[in-house]
Amino acid sequence: MSPKRGSLAGLQPAAPTAPPPVIPRPTSSLPADVQTPEVQSPEAQSSGPREEQPPVVPERPPARPARAQRRRTSEVQTPELPKYLRLERKELLIWPDQITQLSILARSLNRRRGGEGERITTNTLIRVFVAAGLSRAGELAGTTEDELRRSLGLGD
Repeated sequence: MSPKRGSLAGLQPAAPTAPPPVIPRPTSSLPADVQTPEVQSPEAQSSGPREEQPPVVPERPPARPARAQRRRTSEVQTPELPKYLRLERKELLIWPDQITQLSILARSLNRRRGGEGERITTNTLIRVFVAAGLSRAGELAGTTEDELRRSLGLGD
């Protein structure tokens, strides 16, 4: 009987085959007295008493500069990088109707630009709206999202 069409049964070998050969682990090029037991070759490991070796501590990478300094450095040293590599990732929680309106607006603006300029995405619009909000930061007042929106003259 032939296997069903689209079945994986036809791909399995008819008889079990021998397992693939085991490739021996390469021995380390470090001298036996420097190797830890995990990397020592079987000849270097002994069952007798050993001198206690201090644990090997990996070198730490140099400290990273502060985020603001990294941003300035990347803008100054690598202006040839594309915009998306110069931006920093930030997760955003947004209302469903807002993301819908942003998507519709981005599509509309892209149709109007007629292929000129850069593609406008919802992220582009979010960055523009954040910049507009920051330019009016002095007008913000309130302790809730609704109060902050009303302080800028925005409706609910």
